[in-house]
Amino acid sequence: MSNLRMSSEDNHTTPASEELKEKFIQILQKNGIADEVQEVLIKEPPELKGEHMATATVYVVINFKDANLKPKNLFVKRFPSNELQTQSVKAMRIMEKESSFFTEFLPGANSFCKEQIG
Repeated sequence: MSNLRMSSEDNHTTPASEELKEKFIQILQKNGIADEVQEVLIKEPPELKGEHMATATVYVVINFKDANLKPKNLFVKRFPSNELQTQSVKAMRIMEKESSFFTEFLPGANSFCKEQIG
């Protein structure tokens, strides 16, 4: 994903709570990135704003204290804000299925495509 430019006029961007920031720091550390984090920004793209049937996507930008380090840009799937929908999504294990798509199917498909000639 390309670098996201986030300006103060972008009302869809909010700083992550300290609790959420700490979760992202732990994720980075588990993946061998120990650089000190300055801020974590959450952006809900206007075209994806609102309720979704199963999950919603938000963008996360992690800025480091060392200005020479490029920010990490992530997309994150989250539960819908409606509690009834969230319970349904959990019961159907949709997040687990989406996770396996991104962690198992896509890497396998990518490898397969690289092996093909043409």
